Amino acid sequence: MEQNKTGKYLKYAIGEILLVVIGILIALQINNWNESRKAQIQEQLLLNNLRVEFEDNLKDLDSINGEVDKVIVSLENVFELFGPSPKIVSLDSLDYMLSSSLSSPNWRPSEYLLNNLAGSGSIADLKNEKLKLLLYKWSRLRNQMLEVDVRTEKTGEEIIAYLKKYGSLRNADVTNEQFNYRKSTLGVSNLELLSDPQFENHIDDKLYMYGNTKTILKEAKALIVKMIEETEGI
Repeated sequence: MEQNKTGKYLKYAIGEILLVVIGILIALQINNWNESRKAQIQEQLLLNNLRVEFEDNLKDLDSINGEVDKVIVSLENVFELFGPSPKIVSLDSLDYMLSSSLSSPNWRPSEYLLNNLAGSGSIADLKNEKLKLLLYKWSRLRNQMLEVDVRTEKTGEEIIAYLKKYGSLRNADVTNEQFNYRKSTLGVSNLELLSDPQFENHIDDKLYMYGNTKTILKEAKALIVKMIEETEGI
């Protein structure tokens, strides 16, 4: 009888232990499922916010593209006038073209979320491998873009400095609606710059750099479109 009781107690104890173990395993499974669900919700929220940031940047890029095109057209118009005997053009037209050429629009995309992702190392945690690769490509492209922006801005500053020294920056500024002053009365004409090889080189340099800018903006747009596609419906 004692042996029977002991056997029953052992079976009961083993059953209790099994129930406790099974309960713990179920609890762990539920906890893991909850944590996984929270992570999925968090990632979905992140992807939605990224998509909004990409879409805003795409709109800004299209706007800047238009401004860059206007500057390139103005630079090309001035570039065509150079020669030992410059093409006939009115002073007002030349000053207007020079004024438009002085603008140096550069794209400054918002990268608040991307910077936070990079800083926290969360990019590596994203499940979408294609999106991760696109984000790494974006990082490299942005570094190239910043280098081109710096060089492009420098060419614009050099043109302004040259106008200050050898031409009339004031006469170019007068064509701008925000500059409410009359033309210079010092008798300085920007027409003389059209036979100046140094000034031609400055215009050439800025035109060349904006050619690079257009190429990078085109690559950036294609990359952003792909990143938006990868954040939709995930």
